Amino acid sequence: MISVIIPAYNEEKTIGNVLNVLTKINIIDEIIVVNDGSEDNTVAEAKKYNIILINLRKNMGKGAAVKAGIEKSKGDIIVMLDADLVGLTETHFLSLINPVLNDSADMSIGVFSSGRKSTDLAQKIAPFLSGQRAMNKKYFIDFLNLKDLDTCKYGLEIALTKYAKIKKLRLVQIPFENMTHIMKEEKLGILKGFYARLKMYLDILKIWV
Repeated sequence: MISVIIPAYNEEKTIGNVLNVLTKINIIDEIIVVNDGSEDNTVAEAKKYNIILINLRKNMGKGAAVKAGIEKSKGDIIVMLDADLVGLTETHFLSLINPVLNDSADMSIGVFSSGRKSTDLAQKIAPFLSGQRAMNKKYFIDFLNLKDLDTCKYGLEIALTKYAKIKKLRLVQIPFENMTHIMKEEKLGILKGFYARLKMYLDILKIWV
C-alpha cells in the first residue's frame, strides 16, 4: 500500500495541479494533505480532490506536518511530495517510487533537472535538501523514534539524509526532468521571501551541526 504525504502551507495556487496528477495514478492508495495552518484557500483547493485532509490549527513547520501525515498513514511505503511542484507528471512519480517498490533502494530522492536554472542549480549543489522522497514506512517509524520532527521544521530533509547515512540505507537520486517549484521570493515577495529563506537555512543549520 502506498501513501503520499503532502505538507502544505499557503499553497492555494499550486496544490490543485499537484493533486490533479496524483489522484489519477492508480497505484496510489491514499493521499494525505497536511494543512499546516494555512491562511489562504489551500484547504478549499485540496477538498476538491479525493484526499485525506489533516488540519493543523497553527503553522507548526514541515517536520511536524510530515509527522502528522505519517501517523495517519496506512501504507507500507511513504512518498513525500511538496505542494508547490510545477510540472509534476505520473512518470516522475513512478520513477521516484519504483526503486523502493522493486527493492533496489531503501530511499529515493527526486532531484530537479531541466526545469529552471535557479532550482536546478540549488539541487545539484545540495540534492539532500529535496523534499521529494520515497521510503519504506518502517524506516520512517524508526526515524520518528529517533528524531523529534516537531523541531525539525525545514531541516527535515537534512535529518532524513543523516538518518539514511547512519543506518547505511541504500540511496538513489532520481532526476526529475522539466520539473521545478515556486521559490519563496515568488510566493512572498522579495523581502518576506528572503526572511523565509533565511529561516529555512537556520533550521537546516541546526540539524546539520
